[in-house]
Amino acid sequence: MIILSICFFMCHILISDCAENIVLIIADDLDLFLDGMTPMQNTLDLIGSKGATFSNCFVASPICCPNRASILTGKYQHNHLVVNNSINGGCNNIEWQELQEPNTFAAYLKKEMFYTTFYAGKYLNQYGDKIVGGAAHIPIGWDWWAGLIGNSKYYNYILSINGTEKKFGNDSSDYLTDVISDMATNFIKTHNPNQPFLMVLAPPAPHAPFIPAQRHINKYKNVKAKRTPNFNTQTQMDKHWLVKREPSPLPDNLLPKLDEIYRNRWETLLAVDELVKNIYQVLKLQSFLNNTYIIFTSDNGYHIGQFSMPIDKRQPYETDIRVPLLIRGPGIMPSKIVAPVSSVDLFDTILGIAGLKRPSDGTSFLKKALPKDRTLLIEYRGEKSRNIPSSGCPSDYDLNLTLCEKDMACKCQDAANNTFSCIRHISPNFNNIFCIFEDNKHYIEAYNITTDKYQLENIGYHMNHHHRFRLKKRLKKMSICKQEECIVTNMKSIYI
Repeated sequence: MIILSICFFMCHILISDCAENIVLIIADDLDLFLDGMTPMQNTLDLIGSKGATFSNCFVASPICCPNRASILTGKYQHNHLVVNNSINGGCNNIEWQELQEPNTFAAYLKKEMFYTTFYAGKYLNQYGDKIVGGAAHIPIGWDWWAGLIGNSKYYNYILSINGTEKKFGNDSSDYLTDVISDMATNFIKTHNPNQPFLMVLAPPAPHAPFIPAQRHINKYKNVKAKRTPNFNTQTQMDKHWLVKREPSPLPDNLLPKLDEIYRNRWETLLAVDELVKNIYQVLKLQSFLNNTYIIFTSDNGYHIGQFSMPIDKRQPYETDIRVPLLIRGPGIMPSKIVAPVSSVDLFDTILGIAGLKRPSDGTSFLKKALPKDRTLLIEYRGEKSRNIPSSGCPSDYDLNLTLCEKDMACKCQDAANNTFSCIRHISPNFNNIFCIFEDNKHYIEAYNITTDKYQLENIGYHMNHHHRFRLKKRLKKMSICKQEECIVTNMKSIYI
């Protein structure tokens, strides 16, 4: 049970006397299902063991930009309209900047609760694009801004420092996770203790190109990718067409590469774990720790070899949609929370810490009694190739396919109709997922996670047709929901 302090409810009355600080740390592509938290021992100790650890946190979309948009706005994809990682898909385009940025949790905390706000690291994948303002564009609500231009990198990147480009090289001191850590600790050291602050830290790890800090290279040199029961399977004919594409299984000579990626991802996380420790220590040193909430999560999960899909996310499987969520802070007792929550809940949670309430598709997970029966929505809209690629794969001239790499056996990771909506239902008695793809077959994938943890048997076409009809109806309703109607709890369970 999470017990909130009296001050939590009174902050809207006496801002300077009891307003809580908030630190949100968002990893990039960090899975929970494949033991991604194993390297994060400081994080597990300093946040998890001292606060609440959620085992059933799901993303609103299993891809970076849309789910970061959901975290910032508290809206599902169909409401914030960021559908993939491209400008055309809404990622940092003009509509996002004009319609959504004024309504992020930072904008509200800055304007209405007088928080000092700080952001460092990856924002949205297309941030810094010259056609939408370049590095000079600082999203509404941020006092101190160090936004990464473009997608995740570790060296040789550019940050927008309060609207001015600053280039970083490939020296050890340029390692992005460490730069973010240094900026954040310096901010905390010089911050006025009478002014509450919001800090968002978004390091690149463990996203590609999977480059560890020099001090962490080979720390996991004997580790191999987790061989789950669904790792490198033979072609499963009950999966949607993109997953069924050959080769399945993957060639043997590719498996060592997957092992290398897996351990490199772990090694990149060691610097993030140090960042968490550094933030904790400076908060304690500056006497901020007792009135600061620290939240740790990820923008999406990741798969490595599951169903013979080499590496990536963008799929409706537990590897891709289930992410870590840990929080410590005033009034939060050490606890393990199994109640289902979503990344859309972070918005309402963060505003609630400050004593503020605004419309949202989610609900705060800092409640005395979270609903144990809840249905969550997961959405993704596939991308097609933007130009003819030169990967050397047979798919190069099929513009409906993208992310096809020769050194990954030409197994494409995305397609224009890799587009789906799912309802993920968890209750004390039921644990399942039901998805419909927007392809010419309206293909269904459904799994009873209670009996089929690794989603090996698609039962979408074997269930009672009345059950399937009711699930379709529920999914359709959630796919157009807005605000409180998106919070679906204690509905009559449908056994699948």
